Amino acid sequence: MKKTILIADDHDLFAGGLKLILETMPAFEMIGKVSNGKELIDFLENHDQVDLLALDLSMPLMDGMQALPFLQRNFPSLNVLVVTGQHTTATMELCRNLGAKGFVGKDASLAIFKEALQEVSEGRGYFQPVRTGMENRVYTIDDTFEKLRETYQLSFREMEIIQMILHQQETNAIAQKLHLSPLTVKTHRKNIFKKLKINNVVGLMNLLNEMKG
Repeated sequence: MKKTILIADDHDLFAGGLKLILETMPAFEMIGKVSNGKELIDFLENHDQVDLLALDLSMPLMDGMQALPFLQRNFPSLNVLVVTGQHTTATMELCRNLGAKGFVGKDASLAIFKEALQEVSEGRGYFQPVRTGMENRVYTIDDTFEKLRETYQLSFREMEIIQMILHQQETNAIAQKLHLSPLTVKTHRKNIFKKLKINNVVGLMNLLNEMKG
């Protein structure tokens, strides 16, 4: 019997590419595609034959990070593979803690992607290692961001924005990726800095270094 896969991604180009990949894998069958968290929940509540969910994190209405706790509570047997452009250690660990079985970047090779589908569909974990470079060398210790989140009571949305700030993404770029208005992103940034008692990105980097030590 074929493994059934549901795709949750609001980018039709990526979803179409994933469908083409699945057509080359006889053991899998795509049974649906949804574009936001609300559609995802509606689909799962009306279909009980989903073996694997390929979940994007950046979707409107309810994003993937918000959907994961709901899925863990209400569909604990569902195997979730997060497929995202936000391929950072902190984001990966947050998804793992929220019940995802796997995590790969959207820039993953075809071989890695197929291997992830196979492993996660069987209920095994598959977490693609994050490439480390100068831009995120300091932030590769898995528990540093979780410690930051717990210490300062940060939301998962705030943790997403912190990651993007550290990767030097501008307000408009963050807003576009998270489907928020630039004003909302600016408000989040202001609240984050206030919670952390810092004034700029340098202060954020210093705080992370302190927490890592």
